[in-house]
Amino acid sequence: MFKQVLEPYLQHLDIEQGMSPHTIEAYGRDVSSFLETACAFGILKLPVEPSQLVRLEDQRGLLRGHLALLRKLDRQLSTLDRHLAAIRSFYKYLLVTHVLENVPDNLRTGRGGRRRTLPKDLTIELTEQMLDQPNLSTLRGRRDRSMLEMIYGLGLRLAELVSLDLGRIDWVSGRVRVLGKGNRERILPLAGCAKMALGDYLELNLKPETWQRFQSGSLAEDELKQPVFEGRPGHRIAHRTVQSRVAVYAGELAGVSGVSPHTLRHCFATHLLEGGAGIRVVQELLGHQNLSTTQIYTHLSRGRIKESFLKAHPRARIQNKDRKQNKRENEK
Repeated sequence: MFKQVLEPYLQHLDIEQGMSPHTIEAYGRDVSSFLETACAFGILKLPVEPSQLVRLEDQRGLLRGHLALLRKLDRQLSTLDRHLAAIRSFYKYLLVTHVLENVPDNLRTGRGGRRRTLPKDLTIELTEQMLDQPNLSTLRGRRDRSMLEMIYGLGLRLAELVSLDLGRIDWVSGRVRVLGKGNRERILPLAGCAKMALGDYLELNLKPETWQRFQSGSLAEDELKQPVFEGRPGHRIAHRTVQSRVAVYAGELAGVSGVSPHTLRHCFATHLLEGGAGIRVVQELLGHQNLSTTQIYTHLSRGRIKESFLKAHPRARIQNKDRKQNKRENEK
């Protein structure tokens, strides 16, 4: 329906912006939805041709109307954020290609200071309990345990986990080359529980000769592109399968719901900060381009640091005790 106007934009995201296929697909859907709203408002007419896009200039009410429609559909705040990012990206593309000279005011700035929602996370104890859920006597259990350990132990995004190939793992030196957003590569350490769980899974899943070559760093050419995590034999695991398995293991913990692979990535960052890691180190491990993206995790860790301080420091305990006693005396 919008092929003529969307194809050049999506190519721009791929070639010029270097976005991942998953992000490009999501942006394509979001901009398509936005264009549907523009047609419903009578700003654009089907079939939409590139020459019509000039009509989007300074349409202040269009964005408000589109977001209002999404709210009526009970879309989550994170979904609205992504729609805004996609629409801003589309308008920026129209400016760069000189289709438009101006954009609506409400697209030039943020959302009027709305506070960013802090990510959900689990305590270290709950995370460890969740990682212990898979049944290691089965191949699927070993695979699932390895996936959980890799996400939590390396801070991998879901797409990074799914796209991981054997050739990107240097078993001898304990390093993993991850291709993240914008095709930016980062090298992560592979050690401890993550390496142990991955080895237990691959030893059982790979052919003996492939496993030996993998350990020695001498994989054959056709083995380098072999997916690390498989759904069916020889087939790369699907995103939804990973999400489903994470939800299952989280659901087996009493009172825990709404846990996703991204939750484990949040836990990775939060628990590192709580353990004393510097924010620049966490930024590098997460693959964040801007430090401001990483700083959101400091809000989560500070709360727990304060809680631990109040419980552990003798002077803090005395002060709290005195305050409670004074409060009781005043109430009398």
